[in-house]
Amino acid sequence: MDKEHTGLFISDDEISEYVYKKLKDKGIKVYPFSFVPCSFTISKVFHTGDITGILQYLKKENIKKLVFIGRIPSDTIFKEIHPSSDIFLQGKEPLSGEVILKKLVNFLDKENIEVMSLIEVLRDEIVEEKLYTDVPVDEDEKEDIDRGIEFLNKIMDYRVGQSVVIKKGMIIAVEGIEGTDEMIKRAGRYCNKFVVVKIAGRYKDERFDIPVIGPNTIEVLAEAGGCVIAMEAGRSILFDSLRVINLCNRNKIKLIGVKGVE
Repeated sequence: MDKEHTGLFISDDEISEYVYKKLKDKGIKVYPFSFVPCSFTISKVFHTGDITGILQYLKKENIKKLVFIGRIPSDTIFKEIHPSSDIFLQGKEPLSGEVILKKLVNFLDKENIEVMSLIEVLRDEIVEEKLYTDVPVDEDEKEDIDRGIEFLNKIMDYRVGQSVVIKKGMIIAVEGIEGTDEMIKRAGRYCNKFVVVKIAGRYKDERFDIPVIGPNTIEVLAEAGGCVIAMEAGRSILFDSLRVINLCNRNKIKLIGVKGVE
């Protein structure tokens, strides 16, 4: 990674702050930019979707490598976005965050700007295939995890969310446009002691679209009454892991890394 000119797209959330500090601690000179002001650093703020302005900024700062960690809510594509992003919304392929971001990454590649793999940037935070917490999952929970993996694999062609909530074999909630945390809150309105399964699957692009879990999701899960969260090993990110594990143990939540798609 170029230590002198590394761009970092961020949003005002804990994973963006974590990656920003991680790169800074490595001695990398970071050029943060975003679509909203961020509480943890000063960033160059652009109108949502202003690819023209972003490209000018990257070229002005001679940035050749870019880390794309910030979250762009999927519902922004139905709101007011900058006209320069229209090129990423065209075509007959159904709209999804993955499709739009892949077009953006390909566009930047043609401008000689490389979007780095998040697996490479966050190598130390990759989920392992193991139990992270003190208490193991029971047989019913294992069956729900297996059912969740099977279900998510079957719906991947539709580019629906990365996560599902299950209890005793029943699908309680599927992640949609709202994201994982809001899905968990929604599930908590119907039941407690449920299982969350989150996988990357076949189509996830490691440059911008991999499952991530941090402390905030565990706090949301605890408040909603969930009891297990399973993530795909090797293709998911667990950041601030000591804090996450402590939160899980304190709230009797079981965290496990599992094998996903072969």
